[in-house]
Amino acid sequence: MVCEYIVGENQHKKYVFLIDEGSAMRDKHIRFCVERNAALVVEILVVHADVHVNIDCILQGEGADARIVGAYIGSASHRIQITSFQHHQVPHTSSVLVMRGALYGSAQAQYHGTIRVDKKACGTNASQENKNMLLSNNARALSVPNLEVLTNDVKCFHASAIGRFDDEQLFYAASRGIDEKTAQQLLLNAFFADLFVSDELREKLSEIIG
Repeated sequence: MVCEYIVGENQHKKYVFLIDEGSAMRDKHIRFCVERNAALVVEILVVHADVHVNIDCILQGEGADARIVGAYIGSASHRIQITSFQHHQVPHTSSVLVMRGALYGSAQAQYHGTIRVDKKACGTNASQENKNMLLSNNARALSVPNLEVLTNDVKCFHASAIGRFDDEQLFYAASRGIDEKTAQQLLLNAFFADLFVSDELREKLSEIIG
């Protein structure tokens, strides 16, 4: 089932989603249609749950703007899959998508993202970022960004990264009397810093990280 949200002409809307072990729906497909000169902000937090989230963002009116940010925390043997689609159908639209994840235990995460710019959508400005922090030897992540650009005069970027904490940073923290667990918490807070505006999601993320 697809939940569709319409951001009408000249409207500014924000949507906040928290998906955790108590959520009724673990498979979530959400679609946003953004019309002329409208602005959309979406914030998503996935916490300790087996889930597949599909996010479609259709920019169908000139001047449409969308910002989608998300974070996911996996532990134990959780399986998290995020699929995103930024579809620029008309000229002079913009979209930004940022997804960051931290994985403990034997948790696994997959991210598949696509930016599509139609042939008539000149003047598009679109970006996509996915970064994953592996916090155990058994944690795994897969990141697959994709661009489908069918016209010229556009600015499109994508980036992905999968890694662990820098040993030099942990060593530096230890030399200052900071234990490894506290150092990891500090680095995780920095990793997720400024991602969310929503107080609810910022507080929940801070509670999880510690």
